Amino acid sequence: MLQLKNFSHRQGVHCSSTAIGDIARFDGIELSEPMVFGLGEGLGFVYYEDEALSPVSRFNGRASNFEEKFYQRIETPLSWQGSWQASTIADSIRNNRPIIAKTSIAGLPYYQPADFFGHGVLVVGLDENAEQVEIAESFSEELQHISIAQFKQAVAGNYPPFMTAYSYTSAPEMRFSPSSDMIKDSITATLKSLLSADHALEGVAAMERAIEAIPQWAQTKDWQWHARFAYQSIEKRGTGGGNFRFLYADFIKETYRYLPRLRNCNADIAFRESAEQWQALAHIFKTIFIKQEPEGFIAAAAQLKHIKKLEVTRCKTILKTI
Repeated sequence: MLQLKNFSHRQGVHCSSTAIGDIARFDGIELSEPMVFGLGEGLGFVYYEDEALSPVSRFNGRASNFEEKFYQRIETPLSWQGSWQASTIADSIRNNRPIIAKTSIAGLPYYQPADFFGHGVLVVGLDENAEQVEIAESFSEELQHISIAQFKQAVAGNYPPFMTAYSYTSAPEMRFSPSSDMIKDSITATLKSLLSADHALEGVAAMERAIEAIPQWAQTKDWQWHARFAYQSIEKRGTGGGNFRFLYADFIKETYRYLPRLRNCNADIAFRESAEQWQALAHIFKTIFIKQEPEGFIAAAAQLKHIKKLEVTRCKTILKTI
């Protein structure tokens, strides 16, 4: 059995920030999960539709390419395998490095069937005789055990913008400490990305598409499932509640010792208030599927329009202050 030496895993809120936080501690760097989330430019909004999925229409409050952005920020770029190479796992563990990976949870047997993409995990052990790997997961302190074949299936999916096929690699060693400039740059990049209308799948452009589309969900055969999945995407599925905004608010509050002027615009409070508005939207979706009221999708779209206006205003204010 091959296992990492001196590796310890902590249960977390969000999959990828939990994984990267584990790696940071393994490399002797103590980072809170909110700090990891913020440095990785985690806050965002993605809306996409795919007829092959159930439900067809989905949104997520986390930006794409989180792992890549984090490692780019610390000037240690990731390079994904891009193809299946079984020896990579054994070589990495023998070199006492974890495997960082993006997965499709349909390939992970301990999750429910509904698929979700870009789920971050670490491989921290390998039993070559049993053909199993040990996985560090955000939802448990205990390591999970799955077959190599199941891990291969989990990383094989190609679902841009969340993951491309075989997004796994030996985790580069971290050698950095957070600085004022690093944190300022990460906040600036995050908010500018959220405000950008250049990418149809992300940011305010994606919000506008979702606002237009949500009332039409009432006409779908599985409108209850659309509403339930939307509720889960805001309040469950590793968001920390409030569509990741509470997690980002914690990050902003932690940055005050690096960027004290952010206190002047109550930046952390702004994101907590935003999180509460997302929770109000989640409540609308929950009411739709519990009380069987598809007409509620109109109110949901109106609430998202309100959130968009609120976040645009506050992001602009913070960018002027920072």
